[in-house]
Amino acid sequence: MNADMDHALLEWRANPSTNAATFPVHLHAPTSPGTWDATLTTPDEDTAEVLAFLLDTDPWFTLLRPDTPPTEVRVTSFDGVTALRLTAGGAGDGAGVGDGAGGAV
Repeated sequence: MNADMDHALLEWRANPSTNAATFPVHLHAPTSPGTWDATLTTPDEDTAEVLAFLLDTDPWFTLLRPDTPPTEVRVTSFDGVTALRLTAGGAGDGAGVGDGAGGAV
């Protein structure tokens, strides 16, 4: 990323062909390799409620950034909902990515 903050999307997929939710985020420069902090750009009550539910259901999302391949990330919230920590993962890490739940692409 060329800037300290960039626009990105987090997608939660119910299965490989069904995108159940998309959340626009401001993505901050990586805090370490494969880890980003992000801020939800539309933190209204409905969006926050859906995101909180999905995080409880399956915290694996697909991070979409311009000019970058999709990245599977585990999402955690450290302020309730609007401030997020994204940690890259993959199908081989045993964390549920690619099992047909939230992280599948």
